[in-house]
Amino acid sequence: MKRTFDTLFVRLSLMTVGLIVAVHFMALLLIDQQRAKLDAQRSINNIVLAAQVRDRDDVLAEQVADTLGIHYVGVEHAVDAGCPGTCTDTYGPLEDSLRPRLGQGSHVVVDPDTSVVWVRRQNSSYWVVMPGYMPPLSHFMGFSALTLIAAVAMAVIFAWQVQRPVRALAKAAREYRVGRGVHRVAEAGPSELRELASDFNDMVSELAEAERERAIMLAGIAHDLRTPITRMQLRADLLTTDADRAALLRETESMSRIVTQFLDFARESVNHSTCVGVDEHCRRDYGAGQEDNAEDALVRLDLQAGEGFQLPAVDLDRILSNLIENALTYGEPPVDVSTSREEGRYVLRVRDQGAGVPEADLHRVQRPFVRLDAARSGEAHCGLGLAIVRRLVRHHDGAMDVSNAAQGGLVVTMSFPYPRKAG
Repeated sequence: MKRTFDTLFVRLSLMTVGLIVAVHFMALLLIDQQRAKLDAQRSINNIVLAAQVRDRDDVLAEQVADTLGIHYVGVEHAVDAGCPGTCTDTYGPLEDSLRPRLGQGSHVVVDPDTSVVWVRRQNSSYWVVMPGYMPPLSHFMGFSALTLIAAVAMAVIFAWQVQRPVRALAKAAREYRVGRGVHRVAEAGPSELRELASDFNDMVSELAEAERERAIMLAGIAHDLRTPITRMQLRADLLTTDADRAALLRETESMSRIVTQFLDFARESVNHSTCVGVDEHCRRDYGAGQEDNAEDALVRLDLQAGEGFQLPAVDLDRILSNLIENALTYGEPPVDVSTSREEGRYVLRVRDQGAGVPEADLHRVQRPFVRLDAARSGEAHCGLGLAIVRRLVRHHDGAMDVSNAAQGGLVVTMSFPYPRKAG
């Protein structure tokens, strides 16, 4: 199962966002501490000045209080004047900084809603009330949240931009792996990614050129063999005995099949023929005798995928003809062809009733020009059947698995995305 969150983009986003959030809250904490220190120092200076003036001259004290925005409230009127919590001491960074400067026995109360500071020295008959010039940290939370959201959005955009070249490189590699041609990657991003993209472009270009040369060679050999094969078939009519004529025709037919496999394997382009239903195609081409439940039928069908399972007609015919021909040649009839929908994918299976393949050779048998003569001998084949099918399945975003059935025989399982893309 694919892990959606285990991607470069998600990891970069989480790392960057986590760092921004941590720095943001650390900055808020430090700012709040610094704000408390500044507020405490200002409060101490103002309160000490107000108390000293009040003790010496009441008239001057009123003038200073007006200038500083401070006023005096008698102890007996404090609660009625709005002293919070019946003038019970509060504790925080401001209060902790203010009490030692005011002397032992002093009281400090801060209104959490208005930030108004109430201060009373020991045995004093009045409270000094000072408005909170510095708003509490909660007043900054709205702006702080907007700043955090903007920073997170920028981090996500940055992470997306960083992973785009890597994503494009992975897509190009996947397209080349499944045989959809060479797609050059734009050389963008940091210098390391640009160098990687450049090296990748050079590598796939060289590999594609080597593949083209090999395909041209195979196609050329196959094409050159067509003419002598045709002449041999014509000259077979000149043979005097039926046995010799039949033997020569069998040989030329075997050579013709080999040439056809060479040409199929050398073909690079994806077929764009009209899509047909896989179930419908199997019933039409391999359904003879199915209605009558013929026991001697070479092919048995179990088609459960439905109309949505479609593939290009030419490619589907090449897949089934190669697999069924291999099954009849190397294995034993009947050949079971089944379709289904499993775990969100369309599945096409072809199974024979033969001896199967040694477990150690299951992967190797899918490679081009590999024939396991000891286990599955036959004529008119050059070891390209499964390689051709594997390439065609990959062309259509599918996956192929070759295994031995528990009941005996070789099983080729092909799965395709659901729903299938048109064309």
